[in-house]
Amino acid sequence: MINQVKKFLPPLLGLSLLLNTHSQMYAQSLEEQTVLAALALNIVRFTTWPDEAQTRIKESIDFCVIGDNVVQESFISINNKVVGNKTLQIINLSRLRNFEDCHVLYISELKQNVLLQVFADINKHPLLTIGQGYDFAAQGGMVGLENVDGKITLHVNLPVVHESKLNISARLLKLAKIIGE
Repeated sequence: MINQVKKFLPPLLGLSLLLNTHSQMYAQSLEEQTVLAALALNIVRFTTWPDEAQTRIKESIDFCVIGDNVVQESFISINNKVVGNKTLQIINLSRLRNFEDCHVLYISELKQNVLLQVFADINKHPLLTIGQGYDFAAQGGMVGLENVDGKITLHVNLPVVHESKLNISARLLKLAKIIGE
């Protein structure tokens, strides 16, 4: 009996450590994504859409999210938040289509070639795109959120924002690093 316990004890301890490490990584990732969701909400609050897009925004601003379960779960925290006289509605997308139903698109971790195709598909549409990192904005997204030493830096691709006829408040732009000036 003691030999059987000795035989299974190391794998059980290893599995326990693995599960504990995995749950800590999940919690840390969820916390980081929740912070990014809150920042994305504030970016929406400092953005105005052109008149032709305003007519499509009835009672809610449709905020579409592309990402894994952690990303989608974290953005639920901003669902139904008030933005001006509208309500933010989170829509988790499982497929890369129907972007015309979105006013905001948050993209997490797509392969570069897929991401570039999405940017080509939505080019010049009044769709605020937000993602992670400098490269997201540099490759054609509008706002890239980058975690640098525990602080989030905003990268705004101003030419792409202007092509889409969106307006991001000067107050927010003062806090951002501008790409394309």
